[in-house]
Amino acid sequence: MKGSRRLPAATRRNDGRRGEAGTSLAEVLVVAATAVIVAAVSVPALTAQRGTVHAAGAARHVAALVRTTRAEALKRGVHVALVFQSSSGGFRLAMFADGNYDGVRSADMAAGSDRQVSAWVRIDDQFSGATFGIVPGVTDPDSGALLSGSPLKLGGSSMLSFGPDGGATSGTLYVRGPASQQYAVRTLGATGRSRLLRFEFGTRRWIAG
Repeated sequence: MKGSRRLPAATRRNDGRRGEAGTSLAEVLVVAATAVIVAAVSVPALTAQRGTVHAAGAARHVAALVRTTRAEALKRGVHVALVFQSSSGGFRLAMFADGNYDGVRSADMAAGSDRQVSAWVRIDDQFSGATFGIVPGVTDPDSGALLSGSPLKLGGSSMLSFGPDGGATSGTLYVRGPASQQYAVRTLGATGRSRLLRFEFGTRRWIAG
């Protein structure tokens, strides 16, 4: 129409309606709230998954240390033991080799004749939340009785010893995660061979780890 004027572009874009690429404050708040909810749901699941991974890693690491100790005994031609010591509410472990041909003994370790051949380590330093322990309700792999007491079932000893022929003192080392994750490293005395087992809480039985 003659004499009418078109509104400037800026005025037309601010007439109370959004532009095509615009985002309202309400939409921003909805997206932020959704992100918070997703994070709240995901964190516990990720924490549990991390605990499972750490428990499995720690158990495999202990099994590897047991096999390495046996290999050292075969290589050196003397007794080599994986020795455990209480440390800050948990356990640390290291290998010691017989130095006077009478087996690895606490007195000989203190005197220095049985030499330490590996550094002291704690599995929770490498696998956060994992430790030597027994989850309540776990049963003995042989008898099915509930387990209790020390997680180091070594016949009352504080070491797992291997002879130069590869044989060992029988025993089981129990490793648990921060939640209900339970593993066992079992060593058979006659052969010195070890097995890694995992406890299934659903079926209440041990399976190969």
